[in-house]
Amino acid sequence: MSDITDKRTILIVDDTPDNIAVISGVLKSSYKTKVATNGEKALALASAPDGKPDMILLDIMMPGMDGYEVCTRLKANPETADIPVIFLTAKTEVDDEAKGFEVGAVDYIHKPFTPPLVRARVRTHLALKRAMEEAHEARQQADELLNTLLPKAAANEIRAIGTVIPKRHENVAVLFCDVANFTSYCDKHEPEDVIARLDALFVRFEGIVNKHGLEKIKTIGDAFMAAANLLNKSDEPLVSAVRCGLEMASAMMDAQLGWAVRCGVHLGPVIAGVVGQERYQFDIWGDTVNVAARMCGKSQPGTLAVSEETWNMISSRFEGVPLGELEVKGKGMISVFEIRSEKK
Repeated sequence: MSDITDKRTILIVDDTPDNIAVISGVLKSSYKTKVATNGEKALALASAPDGKPDMILLDIMMPGMDGYEVCTRLKANPETADIPVIFLTAKTEVDDEAKGFEVGAVDYIHKPFTPPLVRARVRTHLALKRAMEEAHEARQQADELLNTLLPKAAANEIRAIGTVIPKRHENVAVLFCDVANFTSYCDKHEPEDVIARLDALFVRFEGIVNKHGLEKIKTIGDAFMAAANLLNKSDEPLVSAVRCGLEMASAMMDAQLGWAVRCGVHLGPVIAGVVGQERYQFDIWGDTVNVAARMCGKSQPGTLAVSEETWNMISSRFEGVPLGELEVKGKGMISVFEIRSEKK
């Protein structure tokens, strides 16, 4: 038999001492019991700071506040609404039982009491309560995992309708960044050291992304992708993305981890959606994504690169220099600019 501190607590509410004695005698070997002889005391014990009961056995016919009113008040209070209530009553009319279920009771035990029936009803509804608690915990864990895997808006859409409807989004600023010389670093260091450093870097990136109002999309090896004005709207997505990229590059240099980050940004339309069934992955596609990745590849360690088209949109806000005409996969020769800092 489990220690008494592990037992579930049953609150017995009845104004008749003999009834309390009978019920307590039936339950005391398996449960902790508390007793209230009126509705006011029952409500106080149900929300007591030293621990609310796991179940309430509630008499209907009591002087002053009857069981129906007690149950109604219990269900109206968020602190006690989830406590299952079983009515104890001599009433056997259908209308009486219907009223009890309407105010929130889960079951009836009719007087006179039979010990096997009392034990069975209590055991059944405690098991149901535990199952509901476990289901709630599982839902919370699933929600936490969903929020880890997906942007908040996408996670909310999956919870609401079971999927994320693919959409085209205009004026999205895509930010790509990766670690220069990452491959050579991996060849010279232990896996544990590589993963620990990369994890620390990405955690720092996530904080910077949140600070500037972007959304992390995914990581790909040593690369990190985020976007502005996708699911969370932004008044100045391009400016926000460039600021974010510049802080990422400078933060990495300041951290003195022996790595340097390079970034690329591009503005335009993207298609966004979720792929996979066993493992959800939110992703974005389109030429905007490809150009941002290509710009990242053209930037120097510790800097951020953009196309001339993008540079013309923000040249009044940032300091930059032309890198000249560069060969960009899938785009041919295009003018690339290096952004170094924001103008004061």
